[in-house]
Amino acid sequence: MRTAAVCLVVTLTAPLSACIGLHSNQPVQQQYLLSLPPLAAAGAPDAAAAGAGSAAAGPTSAAASGPASAAAADTLQVLSPEAAPGLVSDGIAVLRPGQRLDYYTGARWVVSAPMMLQTLAIEALRRQGRFSLVEADGGPFAARYLLSVELTHFEADYTAEAGSEAGAGAAGGPTVHVSLVCTLGRRVGREVVTTLTVNSSAAADADRMGAVIAAFQQATGAALERLAREIVPVAAAAGTAAP
Repeated sequence: MRTAAVCLVVTLTAPLSACIGLHSNQPVQQQYLLSLPPLAAAGAPDAAAAGAGSAAAGPTSAAASGPASAAAADTLQVLSPEAAPGLVSDGIAVLRPGQRLDYYTGARWVVSAPMMLQTLAIEALRRQGRFSLVEADGGPFAARYLLSVELTHFEADYTAEAGSEAGAGAAGGPTVHVSLVCTLGRRVGREVVTTLTVNSSAAADADRMGAVIAAFQQATGAALERLAREIVPVAAAAGTAAP
């Protein structure tokens, strides 16, 4: 009976010690996820133009859609992005004076920054409608074109104002920098078609996490919008001229 009582006490105290671990002094981790602006806001003019074109005569519409149809026959695979040192993890990177790389405490991305950028780039390219298929690497289909993306900047910069953290904060918050080096090539032969460098920045209007994430959202959206706008027509032209 004494042995049974000891076992019972040990069994009852185990869950209690686990509960005590929940009351930790560590800050709660807030997870953040970036997204593209809604289609209604991003593509309203194109939708209106498409609606106007649909009311035109049949031969005119067919002639206007000829190059787009040729481009839509191509397929694209977006490779997993490479990232500069310090940008590979899910931490939200901060650049301090003296080229000191840091991360916000109690905040992180839902996934790693490169993985999130890959998902957003695929969505931005799909919205263009110039490819019949846009997929991530590892997809089940063999795409005609490959797009490699290198993430060189994706951080909140506190070094721009007065050379100090206090100066940057007093100015309203950090400046977010997003830089991508994108190379489009053909799968067969690994032939490079074009390389595009995209730089975008947005200033946070306050030194608060919500304002910083809004700046990340703005800078990332602008960079991906330019990527989708400028890389796709080159791919379409290359696809039309290719044997």
